[in-house]
Amino acid sequence: MRVFFILLLVLLSCGQESNQSGKNEVKKKKVAIKPAFIEITPQESASNIEYAVYHVDSLVSTPYQHEPSLYNRFPGIATFRGGPYRDMPLTGILETMPTHFTIDWTFKTDWGKMATGTNGKGRGWGGGAGWTGQPCLRMDTRTNDVTIYQGSLTGKVYRLNYVDGKEADSALDIHNPIKGSVALDPEFNHILYVGQGIRYQSESGARAFDLRTGKIVSFQTAYDKYAKRRWGFFDSSPIAWGKYLLWPAENGILYKFLRTPNGFQPHSKFVYSVKGNSNLGLEASMVIYGRYGIIADNGGSIICLDLHTLTPLWYSANGDDTDATPVLAIEDGKPFLYTGCEVDKQGREGLSHFRKLSVLDGTEIWKYSIACHSFSVDKHILNGGMLGTPLLGSGICSSLVFTSFVQHKPGNTGVLKAFDRSNGNVIWSTELSAYSWSSPIGYLVKGGAFVILMGDVVGNLYLINGSNGAIIYKEKVGSNFEASPVPWRNTAIIASRGTNIYRISIQ
Repeated sequence: MRVFFILLLVLLSCGQESNQSGKNEVKKKKVAIKPAFIEITPQESASNIEYAVYHVDSLVSTPYQHEPSLYNRFPGIATFRGGPYRDMPLTGILETMPTHFTIDWTFKTDWGKMATGTNGKGRGWGGGAGWTGQPCLRMDTRTNDVTIYQGSLTGKVYRLNYVDGKEADSALDIHNPIKGSVALDPEFNHILYVGQGIRYQSESGARAFDLRTGKIVSFQTAYDKYAKRRWGFFDSSPIAWGKYLLWPAENGILYKFLRTPNGFQPHSKFVYSVKGNSNLGLEASMVIYGRYGIIADNGGSIICLDLHTLTPLWYSANGDDTDATPVLAIEDGKPFLYTGCEVDKQGREGLSHFRKLSVLDGTEIWKYSIACHSFSVDKHILNGGMLGTPLLGSGICSSLVFTSFVQHKPGNTGVLKAFDRSNGNVIWSTELSAYSWSSPIGYLVKGGAFVILMGDVVGNLYLINGSNGAIIYKEKVGSNFEASPVPWRNTAIIASRGTNIYRISIQ
């Protein structure tokens, strides 16, 4: 059981309402967690990877120690889907089965700027947030006040008060649209990592801000001389690993930085290609299991690495472009990966695959395939298939995993499916009103029931019963939900395209 989950239960027992700042005193318990990670040995499939490791700082080579993840002790949600397994820690708790939700507040962002750089192509991306667009939350352990850090297509990171949605401090500005999810350092939590989704200026890359001064303290250009792809963006959300920071880039390089109280410093780079597959680019966020990391790329390559040496250990072909971040689950003491692809490189029509893999050797345990198609909107192609990150069930739904697929039927379509984690059988399917690439999140109801919250691109938010797929409540709230929400107690924070960031309460 995670330390942070225990801390959350203690907080909830204080009887705080969702609209309070929560200044009650909290007694902390020290819980010793010593995870045992199974060793992964090299597999023949790794021969599909041709790679080189470039060391910038070869003097620092401290191996990773098998200690509890830094994210277990972080008071909030510091990176996309919460931590190294990307399994969204269960910070959503409901007293009873809900019937609806209400909007607590709405914050309006700027509209953003028009592009002037090469990759902006003269368009304005507006405000609000796009894919993946999940905010971070950090609780001040002295006061229990919560601050929201929301990256925006305006090029700013907004710092908002959880209680009333007002700006807690001035916005941080990179002057380029932010499409991915920002991340807080789980140890030096005055350091905020910000990727870049679109280039409006000549600079393009990854940044670290010092929240105490509001200034950029680290920068990594994506136009790296070692890169095999000239596409200079960082849509993935970085992850801390011991004294290091791992950050996949769309130029096809996995960067390994040193984390410091003053930002990140270059350490080494993993540069690779896949035999018979020239499609590079890392948009999905990285999964970490002990000293091992798993990346998924635009060519559908799933690669497991020894993070100490940056050596590939196994490879698996996922079928097509894999933008959705994989999720790791421990089942019967062994690690498994849930991952899926979209329909992109196959052409306008193809198969989206949802797969369960063994993390120990990359073996496929089961696979579900569904026919999907891509379509065009104003000369922009929207891919079909699996775009949202899967969600593991909890409580009475612990045996299930949920994921959505889009464009499985003609028109603007989407479907959420529940799968039996042991064999991949579909337990239920719920048709959505529209295309959805916002990742679902879950809430555990006292007594064991499980409720799912997710959005779609026409602005609907859904509450769905995890046991049977029944839509409990649906309401059109925003203009377009591409961004993924975060749960906090009985609330959620979610941004839409346009200008709006919402806090909702589930009741």
